[in-house]
Amino acid sequence: MDEQRAWWESLFQIHEYATYADSAQAITNAEVDFLEAVLMLDADQSILDLACGNGRHILELARRGYRAEGIELAPAVVEHVQAQIDAEDSTARIIQQDMRHLDAPGAYDVILVMNSSLGFWSDADHQQMLQSIATALSPGGRLVLQCINPYQIATYMRTFQRGWHRVGPGYVLRDSTFNPHLGRLETSYRYIEPDGGEAEHPGEHIRLYTYPEWSAMLQRAGLQPLAVFGDAVLPVVPFDFSSQWQVLIARKPHSASDASS
Repeated sequence: MDEQRAWWESLFQIHEYATYADSAQAITNAEVDFLEAVLMLDADQSILDLACGNGRHILELARRGYRAEGIELAPAVVEHVQAQIDAEDSTARIIQQDMRHLDAPGAYDVILVMNSSLGFWSDADHQQMLQSIATALSPGGRLVLQCINPYQIATYMRTFQRGWHRVGPGYVLRDSTFNPHLGRLETSYRYIEPDGGEAEHPGEHIRLYTYPEWSAMLQRAGLQPLAVFGDAVLPVVPFDFSSQWQVLIARKPHSASDASS
């Protein structure tokens, strides 16, 4: 990860969440409530959060007695999460690693990819990532994949397209467009500091897949789609034409015969 991107990751994953700490924790609590209910989590299960960012999910899962670890690439963000783990004497674990380089066959009962953390590479890379996830899951293990629903991108963009918001001592300007030819949400950012200093983001592109596309990709990776919801909240929200989010649950079969059943 280059220095410019690492700086922006720290801004978003550390300073932005600190600026909106109360609302971020409320969202985290609601999402973990959802995971507990939908997955019927067991304290003996091992949980991995890919691209875990500031560790909010793994820390909350650990507070509730689960074995949770996260993978994050940005060094400063990993150091921040480790400091939180140490301060809480938490059982959570953070690993500095590219999420594409999973090397733990059958090690996890649950793998989380939350808040559109998958979509930044080519179609082939995303398919390979799902296959790596399938390998890392234990037989019967489950994947939770939360991502934006491109069918509702116009509704999503009404509040997301352009605007300023405060982060730390300065302000971030976000400017987003959706490229329908590439199926890609394209976003640029600028950060304005109180002294007039300015930083520009190198650009962010997120490939948005429809539910049928995700379902086909999951099946090619050897994972069984089990359910899809319209958000990661309780009470559960059905996935329908109005959903801005899609939260897919998929399972790794116990055997070849299980996969065909």
